[in-house]
Amino acid sequence: MPPALDHSFAPPNVDLWLERSLLNGIVLADVAYGILFSIAVQCIWGLVDVYRRTGTVKWWVAIYISGMTVLATVAIGMQNLFNQWCFIDFRDYPGGPYVFNIDFYATPVNVAAFSIYTIMAWIADGLVLYRFFVIYNHNRVALVIPAIVWLGGVASGILLLVSVTHSDNSFFSEQSVNIGTAFWSISMGLNIILTVLIVVRLLLSRYRVRNTIGPRYGQNYISIISMLIESAALYSIWALVFLITYARGSAAQNILLPPLGQIQAIAPLLILTRVIGGRALGTSVGPSYSNNYFRSSGPGTTTATTTSTAETRVEIPLKRFTAQSSPSSASGILIQKENLESVV
Repeated sequence: MPPALDHSFAPPNVDLWLERSLLNGIVLADVAYGILFSIAVQCIWGLVDVYRRTGTVKWWVAIYISGMTVLATVAIGMQNLFNQWCFIDFRDYPGGPYVFNIDFYATPVNVAAFSIYTIMAWIADGLVLYRFFVIYNHNRVALVIPAIVWLGGVASGILLLVSVTHSDNSFFSEQSVNIGTAFWSISMGLNIILTVLIVVRLLLSRYRVRNTIGPRYGQNYISIISMLIESAALYSIWALVFLITYARGSAAQNILLPPLGQIQAIAPLLILTRVIGGRALGTSVGPSYSNNYFRSSGPGTTTATTTSTAETRVEIPLKRFTAQSSPSSASGILIQKENLESVV
């Protein structure tokens, strides 16, 4: 029989909820890293499978996945080392692990982890920005304002790092709280706004597809939209709840902050799993289909010719074009389609 638990063994004059919240946040961060690592392995395996079947690989995807995984691994390692100091190596520090966490937050090991998570946030937001650029047909004018907002996030992230390393109370000083609130608000807002704009673009494209070749088509847009919304919601909701607790000085921020860095990297990797599968709009990494053109070869025989990476040709009757076909289209003119590069 184990000895009976006695509350007299608890440390005196210490708010144990603060220490519990700090420990729970560390556990959640490790869980989030496990999820991220599993998704990264799935992505790499998908790239290997694509290479075996097609002999090609999108190297920027492989580099992005590998880079994010390496950064996440180094960051979680340093994060766990610092928390080992808090709870084990220096557990007799006056005030306990929570006070140690506040007083030594700006120690080089912890600042290095914080810096890596900040860089990961920039990269994750950059991928959303890139997807927006692709979906909007590489329109540089449309990219200007989102790019400026992204640069604002980079600037606020740099200011936050400077504040953390130079403020008396480090991450918990009033100055750091104000800058940190701005940094995560910009990141969260950019993700939400760009996701909404991408979804609107996809819905318009789906509407055109359904009007052009019938209501049976365009279903792939719905799955893409669902994936984008779910990925954005994962990070945005977590960041929003953290921001509320951080701005209010609630101890719940200790639970939400440690896994935040991993979660912001999980969202883009979820999108890349779709890209590797060839099911995301505007990519040809995997076995996706590319609807190249509509061809009319005679009255009553209008078809949509679809070519896949495996050179499979599928012809879909488009009878609604027959009544509107001009003599020139009846003799074999190509009708270019719009925004259907990778719709299955």
